[in-house]
Amino acid sequence: MRVRAHRRYFAAGLLAVLVLLVPVAALQSGCGTDNGTLMDEAAPHDVGFSTIAQGVSSQYGRFDEGTIPGDSPPECIIITENEDYQRLQSLASFSEEMPAVDFGQYIVIAAMQGTKNTGGFAISIMHASQDETEVRVEVDIVEPEPGSINVQMLTSPYHLVKAERSSFDPRGRLNFTFVDQKDISLSQEPAQI
Repeated sequence: MRVRAHRRYFAAGLLAVLVLLVPVAALQSGCGTDNGTLMDEAAPHDVGFSTIAQGVSSQYGRFDEGTIPGDSPPECIIITENEDYQRLQSLASFSEEMPAVDFGQYIVIAAMQGTKNTGGFAISIMHASQDETEVRVEVDIVEPEPGSINVQMLTSPYHLVKAERSSFDPRGRLNFTFVDQKDISLSQEPAQI
């Protein structure tokens, strides 16, 4: 008698579990793609890049702007075409020769601090990551300590990196947000990748 009671409770419990699981399984099957797999949004991921050029001596910001005020954020640019890359090179007169870039395969991310009256300034693109159509680019900005003794010369720090187009997923119109090491937004630039 006792064994039958346990079997009856077991059968009732099993029936309750099935009643609950079947609708859940049916709902999950409706959340898939045409081939029955679950939809997978592109997960946030790092975007790799390599340095093209970095230095403190360029003419960027000297032609029509003069000295850029100390509290001005750096200029951050996304370059997707060779014509824009050539234009930047002619405006900036970088201290080193810029290598050719295959814009069918790469884009260029540039950060330029603008003209400064002393040494002690530097800029570096440190990290890039993508979450859907948002790309976050972290920029490290170095400025001399107030009251520090620095070489008295005009500088214009810059950092240019290239990233493979294939490392962006999804591609298309992306919004690049540049932030400094304190997570303060420097600028936003849309680009077609």
